[in-house]
Amino acid sequence: MAEGKEPVTAAGRPAVVAFPEHVSVADAEHIGEQLIAAFDRGASVVIADMASTAWCDGACVDAVTRACRRAAAGQAELRLVARDPDVRRLLAAQGLDRLVRVYPSLEAAVADADLTGSDPAGDPAPSAAALWPARVRPGRARLTEAVLRQLIDALADGIVLTSEDGQIVLANRRAAELFGYQPGDLAGQLVESLMPTALRDAHRLDRAAFALTPTARPMADRARLVGLRRDGSTIPVTITLSPVPTASGNFVLAVVRDATREHWQDDLTGLIHDVLAEQAQHAEDLLDRVVDSLFHVGLSLDEAVGQPAEHARERISGALERLDNTIHEIRDHVFRSRRPSGGTA
Repeated sequence: MAEGKEPVTAAGRPAVVAFPEHVSVADAEHIGEQLIAAFDRGASVVIADMASTAWCDGACVDAVTRACRRAAAGQAELRLVARDPDVRRLLAAQGLDRLVRVYPSLEAAVADADLTGSDPAGDPAPSAAALWPARVRPGRARLTEAVLRQLIDALADGIVLTSEDGQIVLANRRAAELFGYQPGDLAGQLVESLMPTALRDAHRLDRAAFALTPTARPMADRARLVGLRRDGSTIPVTITLSPVPTASGNFVLAVVRDATREHWQDDLTGLIHDVLAEQAQHAEDLLDRVVDSLFHVGLSLDEAVGQPAEHARERISGALERLDNTIHEIRDHVFRSRRPSGGTA
């Protein structure tokens, strides 16, 4: 990094860390250290100056994100300057513009003292801070927004916030991971892109119906909801919807969960039920055969009484053979019932 690019703190003025034209991985690591060092030295406002930056990647975004978290922890503020359209698109795609305020020039970043005013960069997309009702919006909106972003990224469930027209405004890391995307990739897409093509028209109608009577509820009453991953594969999901009315418009919050395990458990439960039902039927059939055999054995023995010896022996022998067959059938049934639990015949 060139001479004079180190962060400088002065009374009444923010510290400034200037970024190079192209930010490599090594530059990103060094810049991240400089930003955090500025906060460690007591700066209440640090400006990440990317006005001259024409190219950067995810490593740069990660470095700025770490600095933003450091600012939140220390009750300080990080501001960001970016001019290049490609750089600004990358920041928006990664969700960084929701963590820090983005300015078109260093002069604007230094001069701005109103953190709750309009976006100086003229970005038409609503920031997450705008979703707070005015009467409860914290004095340091950006600090609270950064903490909120970290909280939703830490959730085990997918969180997707959409506008009235179905455009995804915010998606946490779990939601991106669930559908096979990188963090930030889902912002700006239509929510229908996360479902199979055959279900999209029906979902648009469902979305319109929900807008007429917005209430918190599980999504539809369908037995199985299916999500479409980026690679074209599908995944069973459960979704709960909640309306989010704000001064900037009405939004819908969707909590998305992977239902793969639930469906696997349902299938296993059904299989166990079928096996138990089959075993119960076998036991009932066996009982009928045993009762029938014992009945015939009793008749044969009864008929042997008073018969000549030879005839009586035939009757008794037949009864004993039938009784022996019944005992073997009972034993076979018991052994088959024990095999699933690890027994051997």
